[in-house]
Amino acid sequence: MLMIAECSSQVRQWATASLANDPAIQRTQYMPGVGHRMWNGLDDNNGRAAAVIIAFLQGKPAPLPNYPTRDEIPTFLRDHK
Repeated sequence: MLMIAECSSQVRQWATASLANDPAIQRTQYMPGVGHRMWNGLDDNNGRAAAVIIAFLQGKPAPLPNYPTRDEIPTFLRDHK
Protein backbone atom coordinates (compact mmCIF):
# COMPACT_ATOMS: atom_id res chain seq x y z
CA MET A 1 0.00 0.00 0.00
CA LEU A 2 1.13 3.52 -0.80
CA MET A 3 -0.20 6.44 1.25
CA ILE A 4 0.07 9.90 -0.29
CA ALA A 5 -0.46 13.01 1.81
CA GLU A 6 -1.66 16.30 0.37
CA CYS A 7 1.71 18.04 0.43
CA SER A 8 4.29 19.44 -1.96
CA SER A 9 4.23 18.46 -5.60
CA GLN A 10 7.79 17.13 -5.30
CA VAL A 11 6.70 14.54 -2.73
CA ARG A 12 3.69 13.60 -4.86
CA GLN A 13 5.98 13.08 -7.85
CA TRP A 14 8.22 10.75 -5.81
CA ALA A 15 5.20 8.80 -4.57
CA THR A 16 3.63 8.45 -7.99
CA ALA A 17 6.99 7.39 -9.48
CA SER A 18 7.00 4.55 -6.94
CA LEU A 19 3.43 3.65 -7.88
CA ALA A 20 4.24 3.68 -11.60
CA ASN A 21 7.30 1.46 -11.23
CA ASP A 22 6.46 -0.98 -8.44
CA PRO A 23 3.91 -3.63 -9.40
CA ALA A 24 3.78 -4.79 -5.77
CA ILE A 25 1.76 -1.69 -4.80
CA GLN A 26 -1.81 -2.97 -4.71
CA ARG A 27 -3.57 -0.05 -3.06
CA THR A 28 -3.02 3.70 -3.06
CA GLN A 29 -4.61 5.94 -0.46
CA TYR A 30 -4.57 9.68 -1.07
CA MET A 31 -5.10 11.54 2.21
CA PRO A 32 -6.55 14.99 1.39
CA GLY A 33 -6.16 17.58 4.12
CA VAL A 34 -3.08 15.87 5.54
CA GLY A 35 0.22 17.70 5.19
CA HIS A 36 3.77 16.37 5.23
CA ARG A 37 3.15 14.25 8.33
CA MET A 38 0.21 11.88 8.45
CA TRP A 39 0.43 11.49 12.22
CA ASN A 40 0.15 15.15 13.16
CA GLY A 41 -2.76 15.08 15.62
CA LEU A 42 -4.67 17.70 13.65
CA ASP A 43 -8.38 17.25 13.03
CA ASP A 44 -9.04 13.55 12.39
CA ASN A 45 -5.77 12.85 10.55
CA ASN A 46 -4.47 10.29 13.03
CA GLY A 47 -7.74 8.35 12.94
CA ARG A 48 -7.96 8.40 9.13
CA ALA A 49 -4.35 7.22 8.75
CA ALA A 50 -4.90 4.47 11.32
CA ALA A 51 -8.13 3.32 9.63
CA VAL A 52 -6.38 3.03 6.25
CA ILE A 53 -3.48 1.03 7.70
CA ILE A 54 -5.67 -1.26 9.82
CA ALA A 55 -7.96 -2.06 6.87
CA PHE A 56 -4.93 -2.89 4.72
CA LEU A 57 -3.36 -5.13 7.35
CA GLN A 58 -6.65 -6.94 7.94
CA GLY A 59 -7.26 -7.41 4.21
CA LYS A 60 -10.47 -5.39 4.38
CA PRO A 61 -11.75 -2.83 1.86
CA ALA A 62 -10.13 0.56 2.17
CA PRO A 63 -12.06 3.37 3.85
CA LEU A 64 -10.90 5.64 1.01
CA PRO A 65 -11.04 5.05 -2.74
CA ASN A 66 -8.01 3.41 -4.34
CA TYR A 67 -6.67 6.66 -5.77
CA PRO A 68 -4.67 7.44 -7.77
CA THR A 69 -4.34 4.29 -9.80
CA ARG A 70 -1.41 3.88 -12.18
CA ASP A 71 -3.57 5.11 -15.06
CA GLU A 72 -4.61 8.22 -13.10
CA ILE A 73 -1.07 9.43 -12.29
CA PRO A 74 -0.83 12.06 -15.08
CA THR A 75 -4.20 13.57 -14.14
CA PHE A 76 -3.38 13.44 -10.42
CA LEU A 77 -0.13 15.36 -10.96
CA ARG A 78 -1.63 17.79 -13.47
CA ASP A 79 -4.55 18.66 -11.18
CA HIS A 80 -2.11 19.41 -8.32
CA LYS A 81 -3.85 17.04 -5.94
